[in-house]
Amino acid sequence: MPSSFDEFPELDRQQFIRHNPAFQEKIFGRSGLLPFWVADTDFKVMPELIKALTERAELGLFGYETPTAALREAIAHWHRSRYGSEVVGKELLFTPSVNTSIAIIISELSKAGEGVIVQPPVYSAFMSTIKKLGRQVVYNPLIATEHGYRMDFDDLEKQAARPENKIMILCSPHNPTGRVWRPEELQQVCDICARHDVLLISDEIHLDIVYPPHQFTATLGIYAPLGENVVMVSSAGKSFGIPGLVSSYLFTPSRSIRTTVQKFIQRYHLDKSNAFSNTAIATVYRQGSEWLNSMIAYLQGNINFVDDFLHSELPAVRFRPPEGTYQLWLDMRSLGLDNQQLSTFLAEDAGLALNPGYSYGPGGDGFARMNIASPRNLIRQGMEQLAAAVKRRSGNV
Repeated sequence: MPSSFDEFPELDRQQFIRHNPAFQEKIFGRSGLLPFWVADTDFKVMPELIKALTERAELGLFGYETPTAALREAIAHWHRSRYGSEVVGKELLFTPSVNTSIAIIISELSKAGEGVIVQPPVYSAFMSTIKKLGRQVVYNPLIATEHGYRMDFDDLEKQAARPENKIMILCSPHNPTGRVWRPEELQQVCDICARHDVLLISDEIHLDIVYPPHQFTATLGIYAPLGENVVMVSSAGKSFGIPGLVSSYLFTPSRSIRTTVQKFIQRYHLDKSNAFSNTAIATVYRQGSEWLNSMIAYLQGNINFVDDFLHSELPAVRFRPPEGTYQLWLDMRSLGLDNQQLSTFLAEDAGLALNPGYSYGPGGDGFARMNIASPRNLIRQGMEQLAAAVKRRSGNV
């Protein structure tokens, strides 16, 4: 029986960045590409959300709003019930995006020239934000093994011990490699950061997209016995396909950090929420478990499809099935192309918009990130276009 996630209704999608011709032209040099790049979904949102937003619109009143106690408790209950994370609703802070939250924390809790540790290959906005704020990007590269990526704790210890390195950004689950960090791995990260007084920012925007038997572990709970020098940043946007609708939130057990961040938010008037954002957050966190589980199952089906397709039709391209996120980290090194050649090949020959691996820092050369949060027919079309392009290039046509 067809799933609702198979639906791809005919409509003008040009307002969506991943489909927008101008953005594709700017990033990839041409438009009309199958868009598997921006990390949002092509799925229609849960019916309960559509109903709630419609009812809210029909009230016809749209004055200034603020996050209510009930909304805050909905967020706190979601984290507490699913992950055992003691997020205190009344102490949550809200910003327009997770990237905004990270930028504020770095800006207010470090100085120009100081270092921020990241673990590449990792979400490229981390590096660009750090640089734009006049801080130094400090690499603690992940180690690629035949069993998947792992952290280099010896190097992390060295980087954290340097007095100029004040902050670490942990991507959990990790984008783009799809790793879901185990409790013992998080324990080592927290121990190292606490030992060297490095503020730990845990970006958990992908926390809900985890494939069984893997389980997400909240960094806050691991860090709790060690102190309060930690901040969790997250959003309902990725999990429920609404990044263009909702704001983000952050929580820290530290009153000092919370006060510092809150002052910045208020100084620049970043705390203005709206009716639809508030309604959406409360609705998905109160009613979204069943729909979310269905989406994860569908995404797992997409992963299985790509895995089977590559094994049978395109063994030159490999990937390790992700433990979390809806990103595939495709290894295309066997094609023998440098970074520019690979980018050109994917866009011009295969007609695909994929994020180039090198943009994620050291360890990304020869890779590409593919978003598989789309109907399976689109995923199939993308794989067929990639296979045909590889065969044309090798002369096997």
